[in-house]
Amino acid sequence: MGRVTISLFACALWVQATSAAGIVIPAGTAAVVFAWAGGVTPTRARVNARLDANTDQVRLWVSQNADFSAARISGYQTADLENHNGVVSFEMPGLEAGKSYHYAVEVDGQLDLTHRGRFTTPIASVLSFTFALSSCAETGSSHPVFDLIQDLDPLFFLHAGDLYYEDIGVNDPDLFRAAYDAVLDSPAQSALYRSVPIVYTWDDHDYGPNNSDSTAPGREAARQIYREYVPHYPLVFGEGDAPITQAFSVGRVRFLVPDSRSARDPYTIPDSPSKTMLGPVQKEWFKQELLAANGIYPVIVWVNTMPWIGTTGDDGWYRYTFERAEIADFIALNGIKGVVMLSGDAHMLAIDDGTHSDYSAVGDAAIPVFHAAALDKSGSVKGGPYSHGAFPGRGQFGLMTVEDDGWQPICVNWSGRNEFNEEVVGHQFCQALAPPFDTDGDGFFDVDDCAFADPDLWAPPVEVSGIRVHVDEFGDAQLNWHHQAAGAGPATRYDIVTGFIDQLSQDDGFAGAVCLANGIENPPYADESADPPPGQTRYYLLRARNDCGSVGYGHVDADDPRFALDADWPCPFP
Repeated sequence: MGRVTISLFACALWVQATSAAGIVIPAGTAAVVFAWAGGVTPTRARVNARLDANTDQVRLWVSQNADFSAARISGYQTADLENHNGVVSFEMPGLEAGKSYHYAVEVDGQLDLTHRGRFTTPIASVLSFTFALSSCAETGSSHPVFDLIQDLDPLFFLHAGDLYYEDIGVNDPDLFRAAYDAVLDSPAQSALYRSVPIVYTWDDHDYGPNNSDSTAPGREAARQIYREYVPHYPLVFGEGDAPITQAFSVGRVRFLVPDSRSARDPYTIPDSPSKTMLGPVQKEWFKQELLAANGIYPVIVWVNTMPWIGTTGDDGWYRYTFERAEIADFIALNGIKGVVMLSGDAHMLAIDDGTHSDYSAVGDAAIPVFHAAALDKSGSVKGGPYSHGAFPGRGQFGLMTVEDDGWQPICVNWSGRNEFNEEVVGHQFCQALAPPFDTDGDGFFDVDDCAFADPDLWAPPVEVSGIRVHVDEFGDAQLNWHHQAAGAGPATRYDIVTGFIDQLSQDDGFAGAVCLANGIENPPYADESADPPPGQTRYYLLRARNDCGSVGYGHVDADDPRFALDADWPCPFP
């Protein structure tokens, strides 16, 4: 019998979310211990949560509405106390760029609103934004500075190490878990990390003992539990016993976050050309990232946890002078522009405008440096001198504001502040842009390009239209649709869902839908699956997506059954 097909328009994300506000159930199990978010990009984010009991009924709700109406809900995960101390991790793909989201964890059918959180996705293009940065707090501190940072509502909080001061010197995962638990048991810190997504890399006291390095006895456990607990960006060297290196972009700013502890040689050994802070593999990655970012990103932020400037001290780059000169020479000789450095470790606010930071033999590697600390530790000064001075103290943090309108020079404002939100030290500088302002050469100015560094992408996709189906001479269904290469860019991809019409009434929706194809580059597409049974009719739904966003399988509201398809099911996001 010949195949009979019809086509429908395409709609939206995650396992199901029906919902008017009235169906949200307040938490009753008290099973959520903490939740925090990180790894936020224009189209995805990560939320990690810890439960106090074993259950396989844990899932995440995400909504642009504070009442969780029109929420999108993840698939179920299992909280296992024995293997992961009850920690679950949710990766949320398919988000809209430039939107604010609320999230909450559902446990055993009840939504815990006590530990609800929020985050905002940036856009992958011209963007002005502010984030907070600091480091160094007593384990479990509830200093008022955490409330102040939350009230300022930065895009994210960069924690540059010493999240706690446990100085763990044994390879015991449970000790590291207990340290993270103590931090997130603090009402002030827990509230901050729920309300503001975190970017976190360790320093010495939260990785191992004071001045610790690659020989730290707890290195393997530290690396393991960081991956288990922290909502991080994708790690460059993957899972397992490897550095926690990561990189990400916000607007036209590139952030490089190497691991300056777990791959380094001990600071006590004699300095030499082979002595390393970053380790050979990570150092090569760092150099290649600098080359790749140069000329694309006007500002390149190097998150370097410890002092760069200085000639004496017990635990900074002044103990690795050959490697410091090597990196400075690399920056100078390759003409890498726009590098700035953010640091912690020393319990001070300090700024150098580049006057004292150039360690290249050829010059032209003057890097502005901003130290921001201490959240809650007594003051100390390390390194220097610093052109704008050094100010030791407790209850201190920094703000970095990027002003970018797409045409004028990109300007950076640094403000070191105290617990009363008073500026202690500040500095502003600008990075000139060389015209034309079409970085990737795709014909769209950066200010109008949603992916200014990708020549194959310049706009989010729109709803798939013009879907047509015909049966060819081989009995295969040929699907065609309007390709969005011209409107959005050739990097746009398509997902196809299919099923039988009679299942729609039987399932009361699309529960019987299957993913026919994932990540199709362009039409047409041949469906070579078996013919429908006699009397049956097959439907097809299409979704378009790219790194600027995604549209669902049809422009519908949350009450439309197609809404449930726009998730990591049945066609997963990459």
